[in-house]
Amino acid sequence: MNSLNLENASLLEEMYEKYQNGETQVDPSWEQLFNQLTVSPRKSSQTPSTCDEERIQILINAYRQYGHLMAKVNPIALAPPETPTQLKLENLGFTADDLQREFPTNTLLPQGKAPLNEIVQTLQGIYCQSIGYECTSLDNPELESWIQQKIESSNVRTTLSIAQKQMILQELNKSELLETFLHTKFPAQKRFSIEGGETLIPMLKSTIEMGSKSGVDSVFIGMAHRGRLNVLSNILNKSYSDIFSEFNEEYIPSAAEGTSDVKYHKGFCSEMQTADGKKVQITLAPNPSHLEAVDPVVEGMTLAKQIKINDTNKEKVLPILIHGDAAVSGQGIIYETLQLYRLAGYTTGGTIHFVINNQVGFTATPEEMRSTRHCTDIAHAFSAPIFHVNAEDPEACIFVTNLALEIRQKFHCETFIDLNCYRKYGHNEGDEPAFTQPLEYQIIRKKRPIREIYHDQLIKEGVTEKHIVEQLEKEFTQSLQQALSSGKSTDKNHTQVTSLAKGETETSQPIETKISQEKLKQISALSTKIPDGFTIHPKLQNLIKERSAMVNEKKSIDWGMAEHLAFASILLDGFSIRLSGQDSERGTFSHRHAVWIDQKNEKTYIPLAHLTPNQGRFDVLNSALSEYGVVGFEYGYSVESPKTLVLWEAQFGDFCNAAQITIDQFISTGEQKWGQKSGLTFLLPHGYEGQGPEHSSARMERFLTLAGCNNLRIANPTTPAQFFHLLRKQILDTTRKPLIVFTPKGLLRHPACKSSVEELTSGKFEELIDDSVKKEQIKELLFCSGRIYYDLIEERKKRGVTDIAFLRIEQLYPLNLKKIKEMINTYTNVKEYIWAQEEPQNMGAWSYMYDILKPLLPNNQELQYRGRLRSASPAVGSHFVHHQQLTELMNSIFSNNSKSKR
Repeated sequence: MNSLNLENASLLEEMYEKYQNGETQVDPSWEQLFNQLTVSPRKSSQTPSTCDEERIQILINAYRQYGHLMAKVNPIALAPPETPTQLKLENLGFTADDLQREFPTNTLLPQGKAPLNEIVQTLQGIYCQSIGYECTSLDNPELESWIQQKIESSNVRTTLSIAQKQMILQELNKSELLETFLHTKFPAQKRFSIEGGETLIPMLKSTIEMGSKSGVDSVFIGMAHRGRLNVLSNILNKSYSDIFSEFNEEYIPSAAEGTSDVKYHKGFCSEMQTADGKKVQITLAPNPSHLEAVDPVVEGMTLAKQIKINDTNKEKVLPILIHGDAAVSGQGIIYETLQLYRLAGYTTGGTIHFVINNQVGFTATPEEMRSTRHCTDIAHAFSAPIFHVNAEDPEACIFVTNLALEIRQKFHCETFIDLNCYRKYGHNEGDEPAFTQPLEYQIIRKKRPIREIYHDQLIKEGVTEKHIVEQLEKEFTQSLQQALSSGKSTDKNHTQVTSLAKGETETSQPIETKISQEKLKQISALSTKIPDGFTIHPKLQNLIKERSAMVNEKKSIDWGMAEHLAFASILLDGFSIRLSGQDSERGTFSHRHAVWIDQKNEKTYIPLAHLTPNQGRFDVLNSALSEYGVVGFEYGYSVESPKTLVLWEAQFGDFCNAAQITIDQFISTGEQKWGQKSGLTFLLPHGYEGQGPEHSSARMERFLTLAGCNNLRIANPTTPAQFFHLLRKQILDTTRKPLIVFTPKGLLRHPACKSSVEELTSGKFEELIDDSVKKEQIKELLFCSGRIYYDLIEERKKRGVTDIAFLRIEQLYPLNLKKIKEMINTYTNVKEYIWAQEEPQNMGAWSYMYDILKPLLPNNQELQYRGRLRSASPAVGSHFVHHQQLTELMNSIFSNNSKSKR
């Protein structure tokens, strides 16, 4: 049953009566609904049936759909939940007189008939206790039926073995006692404790244990602050002494683990041995205070590992995401990440989502945080089963955890576990929550710990004895004290990430990026061959012929072909390539055509995926219309797959704005904060061509502001050959850094933006390109980068100017200061030094470059600025105004009487 609004009871009863009587005026939509609800739909209008079975089926379906509204999932509820309208018997066609009357049980009970009262009690026992199920309307009848059978045939209290119950108690002990110990020994420090929701720890332990039984051998976890230290110690087995040492005020981390982040942001990798002796690799991804930003990163890491180990069924590598209730309902990245889960090239086979539902976000109440009933309502958009569960019922928690794992492994869908709990302290341990939630915290302060509630239950059941429990607690506390006493001594000589001078590069070994002419011809032949029987678009066929001629007839190579040759050579060298972005298969500017579409049957052919049997893997993907989510995914993939050239292409460079959190918190800082290395490459179309403020600037200034400690490579190449060598250098360089490339738009077909075959078969990527002029004649030396170079050489030629030289800076960061200085010194008669750019003065590279280039100039000369004036908007939207500005810019450079100072 898809959806049933039972609030209008009178209308429902009227329509159902007409349906029972076989009246033909019943609207087809009502008839379809009642047919779905009944065991034996009416056969014809002349054959009225007894309605008891149908009435009971409506009752059962109502509890399946709305029972969660009456479930006792809130451990800090002021009163028991009331019966919702949808479950009131009078609204379902029953009266008080029916309670003792027998009805068909419709297989809900072993017996064929039972009093209505017993049927209702059975339904409430299943659907309205410590677990609230939202498992209808999943658009998958097989999944719905499977879940219903599991729920209705299982008794939560008898499904767990004694060993599982003992595991729960043991993990609760470790979880709570660790937090208590930390609170006692380090009372003034933040730790974002899990107290109030410590049932999460046995839930995670059970997920890994049961996952191992179903074939899981790797787990990737992404989570927020709350409970991270507990997960690190009690799930990933990070030593207690290491954790305690990080609380020491004199603690200095090593470069390997990252030197610039707090302890509750860090990640960890370990190997856990299960009770069955199997080994499971667990990775907890590091993440910043933009808590949910880690979600797509974990998914990308998961897919990379699945591909690495050939986990085609997506059953060996499991992603787990742990959210807060405020975040899961408030952060758009949740939706962007979920939207990827069924997409080819992004699916990881389903994720298990745990929501630590504290029922408060910092100081905001649920009513202030969301417009939906539950924080997990976003899951409905993706037909994901949702299990609301009371954290004070650990066995119910383990039951739904194991159920969620089974669902993920069998149906490969997303599942959500809404762990209803509370926060023992405020947002952090130094916060006073009673300022904003006084009544709630009156309840919380009277709460017994979940560990005590559960060990009393097990003692009562005879599963364990009080003295055993007390002895285990004592021994564990003693082990914590011993770990504290024997903790690591702080080492102030740990290696730190070197802080380089602004713009300075570290020396590195030269990397051979040229390839032979024979290899170029081989690539051309393999990648331009059209399969037999494949009907290709006539325009594309002409392009293929032109590209073949570029190599075989030594014609000029354009940008698209240079990229094509770089990709193919990388694949033939045994590396893999993954390129994603909006319209990346064809290319936003129709320059790539990495995927060919048969014009008769729309079958696809990817030339670069069919070069040789032993080549690297090539994936090119048209991504979802997402930047934040997709960039996070590609970053995670690049972290886990160092031998893959992972590229994300913005449709226009400006659109990287939407991924700024990931750029700031992961791409530019991940290595320094956490020791996390990535070779992710950005392709950001950039250039001022009169296309407006959202289609001009990739915000070069932002990336340059983020550059420090040799964390990025930022390049603005001006020739196809430069781009060719840059791509090859990125994958061949064993020093992995994210690469930001400002790629062209108009230059893709500019007649001057071409390279020769010889430039690919010789040479390398040049960080700096000198001018081919008579240097003794030069009076003005002009530094520039990117597209403006072509405007400059065209204008110089048109005006016949011979005393201005252009020095192209192809790599903006890191800069080779020694090489720049040497090149400047070859110009001995220069009177003026100029930086020219097409971007406004407060954007582009000017502000960054001035401080670096000025000290390199001889005789303390000034570095002058030529470019557009300061502006709030990156570019104009009028072609006329754009060309007017360009004319003024050229005049300011080539007219002797125009001297624009900094």
